[in-house]
Amino acid sequence: MSHTYLTTQELSELIKYNPRTIRNELKDSVLIEGIHYIRPFGGRKILYVWWS
Repeated sequence: MSHTYLTTQELSELIKYNPRTIRNELKDSVLIEGIHYIRPFGGRKILYVWWS
């Protein structure tokens, strides 16, 4: 199984959620940092892990 890193916009297109909903409601309640998403180099940008 391999994985790909997606931006919030790319993830929203795949799962049919608004990017704002992902950032404000799902992140840190449903999606857990280190498992479902990462912050490369400790920055503000968030990349979501997509397993395929």
